[in-house]
Amino acid sequence: MRRTRRTLNGFTVVELLVVVAVIGIISASLIALSVRSYRDAQLRDGAVQLMTELRQARAAAQRSNQSSTVTLTSTSSTVPKGTYTVQVGGAATATTRSLPANVQAAPYKPASTSQYPNSAVYTAPYAEMGGAGAVTGVIWEVSSTQSSRRWYIKTVGVTGKVMLSAQAN
Repeated sequence: MRRTRRTLNGFTVVELLVVVAVIGIISASLIALSVRSYRDAQLRDGAVQLMTELRQARAAAQRSNQSSTVTLTSTSSTVPKGTYTVQVGGAATATTRSLPANVQAAPYKPASTSQYPNSAVYTAPYAEMGGAGAVTGVIWEVSSTQSSRRWYIKTVGVTGKVMLSAQAN
């Protein structure tokens, strides 16, 4: 008597495990990439928020004919903080604002010179910086506790024009 062998169509357990492992590896790398992208976007949002506050303070000094100030809570480049204050025009008190979660700002300190100030003052009526011997520009470093990337906010010269850069220089 002859036995006939019946063949089954399908996948073996080993083949299924290989496919599941490949899908797991691809999923893990995509999750890591999306988390990094989210943290970078959060850092950039914080930098743009601070840059916008500086631009609004400059515009308010021009419009209201009263000086405006944006001050970082951090006074040292080694201790960045996540808050800052804004005093626009003739406001009696400064308003404290927060940067997004895990985003911090501090005055930038180059290796060869002293630290930049933690305050940007726009003097009325032309929103100039550096009146009466004050500093004519600032560089602030915006960083995150969860990312190695940094953004630099610069106010340039007497005009106080605000720029965002990935490099300090």
